[in-house]
Amino acid sequence: MSSSTLPFGIDVSSWQGTINWNVVAAYRPKVEFVAIRAGTSWGYKDPTFDYNWREARRVGIPRTAYHVFFPGEDPVRQMNHFLNIVGNDHGELPLTEDIELHHNVPPATYRTRLYNALQYLKQRSNRPAIIYSRASFMDHYVTSTSTPPSWYGQHDWWLAQYLLSGVEHPGPPALPKGVTRDRVIMHQTSDRGAPIGVSSNTLDYNRWQFPLSHLLNYVTNSLPPPVPVEDRVRRLQLSIRDFMDLFK
Repeated sequence: MSSSTLPFGIDVSSWQGTINWNVVAAYRPKVEFVAIRAGTSWGYKDPTFDYNWREARRVGIPRTAYHVFFPGEDPVRQMNHFLNIVGNDHGELPLTEDIELHHNVPPATYRTRLYNALQYLKQRSNRPAIIYSRASFMDHYVTSTSTPPSWYGQHDWWLAQYLLSGVEHPGPPALPKGVTRDRVIMHQTSDRGAPIGVSSNTLDYNRWQFPLSHLLNYVTNSLPPPVPVEDRVRRLQLSIRDFMDLFK
């Protein structure tokens, strides 16, 4: 299936300036999903995240928040920072971990820290995270000469591959070693798309790798089930009990 017939999406950060989300919502082809940068490492929060996160929800575009991973920093500290940014609203799509910086970290160390980050994020959000990267980066800096770890197959992937012309890549994107085509749900097709409701000159374009019905089902099925009232009460009671134990 050609990229031009697949569901269209964008990804944004503070580089786009202030976004007019009414313009984005009215654009055709319809923007069916969006990825919004939340932060990087353990200390930086994108200054436009709260606005973009709130506005994209208001106009009804399914969202994933993404965090740029620093492989040289503590993975749990980074994930706690990410989760603190998004708060109770994790979005309609799973959270995304952006893997595009190597910082001269050895591949074996990179794999271990990334795995620890993803496992922690899954435990805290109740959903396996989406991994954003590109085949050449994963193969060189993360997998290297090792056999791809089995946990690659436990995550869905968002892969970047562009054309030098800036026109959307027709797809599908190249696969990192150890990643199967059925686990690739998003393709970042261009980093020089025409602006849509933004003040920047360009915008990142993306295509969902399956028909729209798949995206809609994915959104529905990716949402964690509501916590029963009884469980919420039990957790509150445990929290109160733990607090009182401090004074014994």
